[in-house]
Amino acid sequence: MRPHRFPSRYGGLLALLLACAALPAAPARAEILGLATADGTCTLHAAPDGTARQVAEDLARDATAIRDMAARLLADAAAMRLAPARERVPRFGDWAYGWVQSYVTSYRVLVRGAVGLADAMAGRGEVPDPARIAEEMAAPIREEFRIRVLAPALEEGGFGADLNHIGALVDAEWARALAAATGTLRALPPGSGQPVAMLDLAAAARPLAPALLASAPADPMAVAAEEGADSGMVFMRSLRPMAARLGAVAVRVSEAGSIIATGGAFGYALAGLPGTVVGLASGIGASWGIDWLFNKLDATLNRAAFEAQALEAIANAERRLAAEATHATATALQARLDALRRVAPCP
Repeated sequence: MRPHRFPSRYGGLLALLLACAALPAAPARAEILGLATADGTCTLHAAPDGTARQVAEDLARDATAIRDMAARLLADAAAMRLAPARERVPRFGDWAYGWVQSYVTSYRVLVRGAVGLADAMAGRGEVPDPARIAEEMAAPIREEFRIRVLAPALEEGGFGADLNHIGALVDAEWARALAAATGTLRALPPGSGQPVAMLDLAAAARPLAPALLASAPADPMAVAAEEGADSGMVFMRSLRPMAARLGAVAVRVSEAGSIIATGGAFGYALAGLPGTVVGLASGIGASWGIDWLFNKLDATLNRAAFEAQALEAIANAERRLAAEATHATATALQARLDALRRVAPCP
């Protein structure tokens, strides 16, 4: 039998394929990158096409992960800082609706209102602004709210200390991401010529913690005071028991005096001068007893809603502390990403 023979055209094709396989692979297209690092050096490297874009995208993903980590830590820190404040709300309700203390506060509120009204009208003849006067009258309530409710949240540096700690963690994680990118880029072979992109890792490595501390709120009382209508409700609702006390003051000036006088006259009619003393004392006691019942009724009707609004104000402050600090972190990270793409070439 004759051996099988391939056609000559197949033999030529096979030889061509073997020759192509023996040729070296064509090099991938490269781009020249400029790399400025934190140690002050600026070097050129030959990198595969799209390396600069890939590095920027990788760092953007790292920045997103760091922002999410910071958001969780900030939310936990705000919740832990304000947890003792929630526990103190019932005690603040005891103070606000206490019969004796409410008298003291009512006079403080009354004096604040009178001073504000006098200042508004002194020498100017302007119509007083009720909102501003009400805000001044609520100042004693806010002061007590800070002292009695928010004081634990302000201890040991308060939320500012938490911001400082979390800012240091953010800086450490961002430095780790930049170090990984720097190691990858420095491993590229050196290049020459005009760079198609400059990566300024030195500018991107600037600390983030100072920007976070400068732009994020740290005082829960300031945040609560800026809550607008919500915080106005909680602090002005605090005036409701005080309004009862202010009403009692007015009644005492007008009608309570007649009750006491009537008691004195009735006592005098019964037992002369000793009866007058007893009658006056009885009138004073009756006046105070009626006022005590008025205070108890007011507490029964309004205290639960007052404490619920105080808790709502604390919850709003907690959310805003965490949200604004997270926004500050995201803004600082984005600024570092924007600084990464440098325009000027290496000197």
